[in-house]
Parts: sequence; structure tokens; C-alpha cells
Amino acid sequence: MMRSKAVSFLKGRLLAPLLLLLCAIILRGITFGNPMLEPDEQFYLFAGGRLLQGDLPYVDVWDRKPLGIFLIYSFFHLFGTWRILAYQIGALLSLWGTALIVRNIASRIAPMSGAFMAALLYEIWPNLAGGEGGQSPIFYNGLVTAAIWLIVSRLTYIKESISACRYVGVAVMLLFGLAMQIKYTSIFEGLYAGVLLLFFSWQKRKNLYETSMNSLLWIFCAILPTVIILFFYWINGYASDWIFANFVSIFERGKPNSHEELVLIKKILLIVLPILFLWPLRKILSIRFTQAQRPIVTLLNGWACFALAGVALFGTWFPHYALPLFPPLVIQAAPLWYAPIGRISIVLVAAIGTFYGQLTLWKHHKHKGNKKAFTQIEQAIISNGGGCFFIYNGPIMLYDALPYCKLSKYQFPSLFYFKSEEHATGMNPENELRRILAQEPQHIITQNPADESENPIIRKELIQNLQKNYSESYAWIRDKRSIVVYTKKSLLPPHSE
Repeated sequence: MMRSKAVSFLKGRLLAPLLLLLCAIILRGITFGNPMLEPDEQFYLFAGGRLLQGDLPYVDVWDRKPLGIFLIYSFFHLFGTWRILAYQIGALLSLWGTALIVRNIASRIAPMSGAFMAALLYEIWPNLAGGEGGQSPIFYNGLVTAAIWLIVSRLTYIKESISACRYVGVAVMLLFGLAMQIKYTSIFEGLYAGVLLLFFSWQKRKNLYETSMNSLLWIFCAILPTVIILFFYWINGYASDWIFANFVSIFERGKPNSHEELVLIKKILLIVLPILFLWPLRKILSIRFTQAQRPIVTLLNGWACFALAGVALFGTWFPHYALPLFPPLVIQAAPLWYAPIGRISIVLVAAIGTFYGQLTLWKHHKHKGNKKAFTQIEQAIISNGGGCFFIYNGPIMLYDALPYCKLSKYQFPSLFYFKSEEHATGMNPENELRRILAQEPQHIITQNPADESENPIIRKELIQNLQKNYSESYAWIRDKRSIVVYTKKSLLPPHSE
């Protein structure tokens, strides 16, 4: 009897979560231990390590991301030589945790099998959008999805009790406040949750004073984490640095040219359209909902619309900006399990997503970089004297892996070479490049040939200096572009020059 109960518990409560964990591990298996995943997460780990050494983001290490993402990565940095694997396991667990919340929400409007498939789609799709590692939405999607789950799971109580609405709203807005300190783009979904809660608050009693007080309380909760961090920077005399990096610089950034923008838009549409198509397919297949499900369906429809609007309004079309869309969109697919054609559609989309996701990871492994390539680049620097080096365009993880020599507070390479960043960082990239080169770094890492988004003036300045003072000491050759280590001619033996 006890064994029967244990088996029943395993099937009912543990089997699906364990299967989702296993799927997540398999889907990401090729990435574990690779120090050359997306540049963003390489930088986060480096900046998290510098934070532990007393360097402040925006002051000693410049970026426009909120402090929260650096705090997360500073925790992973505590694992020492295992820190790369630590952040990738942390990202895996965050992906899995979010998938479990997705499953829970989807089960309110779909059969459990459909909810499971929605969760599986959530684990599959990030591989197509540069989310195979620890991009910031992989961490904040869980907070956003948990906030929506709080509203969905307590919807009846929120509608019936003004105090329940108030306290649920506090928890929801605190979650969004934490999410915004990982990436500010979560504000769009936070606005939707806030408007929704205000509607419920007003609908119950139509009391303007009570609704206004709730509004102020929820706004306070949403901005509290950000205000605490601003206060910290203010008492240390760096408020202006923090404000510029967090809120001003993003509006100073230029747009890519029309051709580049069109290419990025096409890429992001190709990623999103397969799961986006599953949403209107419900209407085509005449999927019906019960009276209890309809308010939840309406709420989730609004979430998906606001998430889509947020990406469109923000207007940054790099693939990883699609990652916040995946929780609301895969939940929309779950009710298709009610219909035979719907089930076939979900399984087919999941199979296609898995195939292309794994293909994308293998391409990244071969062309973007892997552990073997990173070790070779690292050894090229060490074997030629080590010392200070400057990454103009290359794996940022080198700053974290080798003894750090600070040449500039602008360590993220694209701040120099992206034309769109020319007026957005508070520094003149040409002058800053000259200042760095005047310090005569022993090595310079770049990629050849130039990227089409590069600032040609900066590139020309760099190449002139390389031709005069440096020689190529190592190149990791790929199909289109190579990562090249240049070493000062004085450090190389005569036959190497």
C-alpha cells in the first residue's frame, strides 16, 4: 500500500518536474563549461567578480544593466574555478523553475498534458534566441512569471476582497521591482500587472481614495529595490554615474542602419513566429473555455499583448530581446491540447524548435567559440609574456580568467566598436582608445575582418597602431571572422615578427 502511494505521488507530483529538469539538461548539455557563450554573460561574470573585489558597476566597470544582474553573477563567482559551470547551472535551474511556473499557470486553462508541453516549449525556445546560457531574462522571467501566477492563482480572492487585492498587489509589485533590477525592460509587463490590479481594486468598491492608496503602495513596492540601490550610490557620491548609466545612456544610443535593423527584425520574427502562430490557432480550431477559465484566458491574453508591445516599443531587435516573450506565448499554446490537430501542432512545433535549437547550439560551439578555442587564446597571451591586454573585440571572459590589469572602466568591447554607442556611454571612444593604447598593453585582441556595425574611425585608429607596434601571435580561424591576438613586437622572438 505504501509503495503504491509512493508511485502515485511520483507520477502525480514529481514525474513531470523531473522530466522537465532532464529535458532542460539535455537541451543545454553542449553548453556546460563553455566560457565563450554570449558576450553579455561573459561580462556579467567578470563584473560580478570585480564587484567582489570592491569595484563598483558604473564607476569602475561601466555598463547600463541594473545592479541586480551583477549581484547574481557575483554569487556565481564565489565558486572560484567552477564559476563558469556554476552560472550555467544557475541559469539551468532558473529556466527549469520558470518552466514549472509556466506549467502551473497553463494548467488553469488547459489539460495537464498541454501544460507540460507549454513548459517544455519554454525550455526549448531560448536556444534559438541566444538564451542557452545566462542572459538576464533567463533569471528575471521567473520573477515575472511568478508575479503573474500570484494574480492568476488568487484571482477569485482578489475580486472578492479589497485586502486580498492589496496584499497580493504588494507581493506582485515587489517581484516586478526585483525583476527590474535584473533588466528594466520588465517594466512593460509590470505596468500591465499594475493596471490590472488597479482595475480589480476599483471594481470592488469604486472608492477613489482606497484605489489611490493602493496605487501609491504598489508603486512604492515596485520602485523600492531601485530606490535602495540609488540611495547606496548617492551616499557614496556616485548618484550621477548611476543615473546616467541606468536611465540616460540607453536613450543616447543610436540605431543600426536600416539594412542591419531589417536583418535583426527578420531574425527575431523567425524565432518568435512558430510559437506566436499557436495562439490564433486556438481560434481557428474553435477551442472553448469554461466560465471559470475565461477570466484567466483574458488576463493571460493581456499579458502576452503587453510583452509583445514591450519588445516592439523598445525597438532593440537582437535575438535575446525575444526571451521575455516566451513565457506568455507558450502558455497561449497549452489549450491546443484540447483538440487532436492542436496536439499535433504543439508536438510538431516542439520537434522543429528542438532540432533548430540544437543546430544553433552546435553552430555557436563551432563558430562563436568553445572551451578549447578559449584555452588556446588564453595560452597565446600567457606564453607571450602575459601582462596587460586590451580586448577591442573578443571573448570578455579573458578579463576574468587572466590576471586583471585595468586600462579603462569601459571593458565591454562593443562600447568602442559599435557605431550606435558613439554618443551613449559618456566617453569619446576615439579619445578613450588613444588613452588605452598610450598605456601600451602587451596584447590586443580583436576580430578580423571588421564587423559591418563597427565605427570605421575607431577601427582605422586601432589598425594603424597594430600595424606599427604589434604582430599577430595567434589566430583562431573560423569561416567568416577570426579572433586574433596581437602582441607587442618587442615581446616576440625575431622569427615571430
